Amino acid sequence: MNALQSLIARGGSVMIVIMVLSVLLYTQCFKLLLTLRQSRRALDAEPAILLQRVPLLEAMQEEVHEDFSHQRLMLSAMIAAAPLLGLLGTVSGMAKTFESLSSNMGQKSMENLAGGISEVLVATESGLTVAIPALVLVYLAHRQIDKHKQKLNQLKELAWRANPS
Repeated sequence: MNALQSLIARGGSVMIVIMVLSVLLYTQCFKLLLTLRQSRRALDAEPAILLQRVPLLEAMQEEVHEDFSHQRLMLSAMIAAAPLLGLLGTVSGMAKTFESLSSNMGQKSMENLAGGISEVLVATESGLTVAIPALVLVYLAHRQIDKHKQKLNQLKELAWRANPS
């Protein structure tokens, strides 16, 4: 817990919001990845068995795709919010820094300047650290859904060839 308190102290109060956002964001990302893993497992069975389940697999895939479409909007908003919160911390830290500089002279002002710049960098870094990996996870999920669609289309084609009526 001391590490979190230290990070909040170093990055300013916006760090609390960035941390809460990161927990919510990554919870949703991992739920999505688990859903995709279950979907992939359903498509990894024997081709003969899969051919019998094409309608069921289609329904399941449509549900996964629809769920992803809804989640992607929320995930995208959270991913976009993380660096903006970092920017908010940057602006807040710079305001404190300039305020400190204007009220102090000499060596004390240099200490305040260094502390303020540190706060700014921690907030910016934290926002980007939350957003970038989540963006990669959402991209990987999107690719996985595309792969599922391709496999399902191949199965539908095989099923149609086996039973064209």
